[in-house]
Amino acid sequence: MTTESTLRRVSGRPGTRALLAPLAVLAFASCFLPRPMRPPEATPEPVTGAVVRDSAAVGAAGRDSIAEAQREAARQDSIARAQQETARQDSLARAQREAARQDSLARALQEAARQDSIARAEQAAAARRDSLEAARRDSLVAAARRDSLASIEVARAADRAELAELRESGPAYVPSEEAARLVWDTDAEAALATTLLPVIRAEGLDADIAASIWLLVRADGRVEATAIQTTSGDQAFDQAAVRAARQFLFAPALRDRRAVPVWVLREVSLLMR
Repeated sequence: MTTESTLRRVSGRPGTRALLAPLAVLAFASCFLPRPMRPPEATPEPVTGAVVRDSAAVGAAGRDSIAEAQREAARQDSIARAQQETARQDSLARAQREAARQDSLARALQEAARQDSIARAEQAAAARRDSLEAARRDSLVAAARRDSLASIEVARAADRAELAELRESGPAYVPSEEAARLVWDTDAEAALATTLLPVIRAEGLDADIAASIWLLVRADGRVEATAIQTTSGDQAFDQAAVRAARQFLFAPALRDRRAVPVWVLREVSLLMR
């Protein structure tokens, strides 16, 4: 609607004529004022069915893409949770294996300690048995030694008694299973030579002069006493023969496989063998 038409409509009304002159002036002046530039209004293109279909397709594709993204995100979450669960299960399994290993080590250490304790106990028991056995052996040896010493002492006492009896009774034949034998060695020869030879030379005696002498031989083979059975006819020689005979050593006589004292008759001369 233009300004002129507006004025005509207003002027037809009563009471408005007084306002026409100012309005006319304003309308006239407005013709010379610059008008603001307005951007051209975009003319909307007509929406066709293809565009609508394309928009619907784009919306469906977007929705499908969003759904696919959501499914992918859910799958990734599920994979992450599965991996986390697997890692947790692996950690638990490792912890269980470590606990089992520690238990196995502890049991092995306990078994080793038990075996060591058993070994120490067996060693201690063996040591005690060995000590007891050694003590028993020592006791038996000591008892045997005492018995042996006692037996020896008894035998010696018997020998001393028998020797004293033989010495008291004088020379006589004493039965025995094995007779006493003179041990003929260099000592016996030396005894004869050093004892008889000086007397024979000093007295001017024959080298074959002899005297028969009883010798009381002890159980140890030594000569205990002497008695002249048959004199040589020379007193000096008889005495030298007795001294020589006392130095003889005999293998003792045996009775019941035991050495016993006996009287032995021997002819003593420089040439005796």
